[in-house]
Amino acid sequence: MAKTVEALITPEVLKWGRERRIRLSIEYAAEKLNVKPARLRAWETGTEKPTFAQLKKIAKLYKTHISVFYLPEPPTNFTLVADYRKLPESLTTDEEQAYKLNANIIEAYERREALLEFYELLEEPPFEVTLELSEDDTPEHAAQEISNFLQLDRELLHQTDDQYAALKFWKRTVEARGILVCQTSANSHLSIDLETVRGFCIVQKPFPVIIINPKDSPYGRIFTIIHELVHIALGKSIVQPMGDKEDSPQDWSQTEVFCNDVAGAVLVPADELSEIVNLHTLATDLPQISKHFRASSEVIMRRLATLAYISREDYQEYRNSLLDKYLDSSPTGGFVPYHNKLLNTSGEHFARTAFTAYHEQKITLADLSAVFSRCDTKHLPKIESVIFA
Repeated sequence: MAKTVEALITPEVLKWGRERRIRLSIEYAAEKLNVKPARLRAWETGTEKPTFAQLKKIAKLYKTHISVFYLPEPPTNFTLVADYRKLPESLTTDEEQAYKLNANIIEAYERREALLEFYELLEEPPFEVTLELSEDDTPEHAAQEISNFLQLDRELLHQTDDQYAALKFWKRTVEARGILVCQTSANSHLSIDLETVRGFCIVQKPFPVIIINPKDSPYGRIFTIIHELVHIALGKSIVQPMGDKEDSPQDWSQTEVFCNDVAGAVLVPADELSEIVNLHTLATDLPQISKHFRASSEVIMRRLATLAYISREDYQEYRNSLLDKYLDSSPTGGFVPYHNKLLNTSGEHFARTAFTAYHEQKITLADLSAVFSRCDTKHLPKIESVIFA
């Protein structure tokens, strides 16, 4: 019988992969790898070596290439820095969900790096994202800055037929300004519960990234896009690098409130709201007002409270009545073909650039398949037909 081949890896890198790249406890990682924690600990200390077959399973779990574990020392250029939004009063994230979230963050980082590489291969300069905000700004002023930066065409927004068309409008509007808008992984085993996270962002420029959860409602995803855009403009993430304690939890909370207020002001301009709101008929008018702004009724009520049309108590009561229904709801768009899932995960701008690089013979068909979650090549013509229709 053939002798088992040991993988002569660097133990410190193996430990780095678990603790710093994917952020898993040794117990959880061992369970997923179907070994005892003592065995994984022995691999990480170098007293034992995994087999090459075991190393392949580790690389898949840790979302990295197998060659990384042969580096002489842990990489220093990888840090998970991302803002992510939870639903209010959400449950504490369990380790399974934490793994899926970190895996999605890694995918987002890798997608951004791939896009930068495409631009280099195509010899094109990346987009310059010039939007900058300060928390000293008023939400109304910050909202106007965002609208100007996006060159927002509200007339075109009002012409959208439904929530999904409005979502597509916002995604394309933001991507046109050099910010990737993607959804969480197309791989169902990395699907994130809505109770865990609604979205997150990577603030680095060029090509900051906004990730939204497809389990959210279309209006919920629209709000997340604008909320995360504010974070990008601030250059500030809620989840800090390990060891970075500059921002206190109180600072984080203030930042979240600011981002929510600005997002509401972008979606529901004060002057436009004042023209159509009638407090005497608000209960019956609310669905139509929501449709007019292409924003959820909760956002409308929050804006009414912010602008002192209604009390904060009235808003909070309304919000509480919605929360349980919101958590139990799911998008009503029906079945989504797999090639559309792949496109939504990558974002249209990324997909268009990847196909351009392929057609200009800068990357191979295998490379193209790899950046779309290593999909079967049969899906690629379908993706292409959507983005170049």
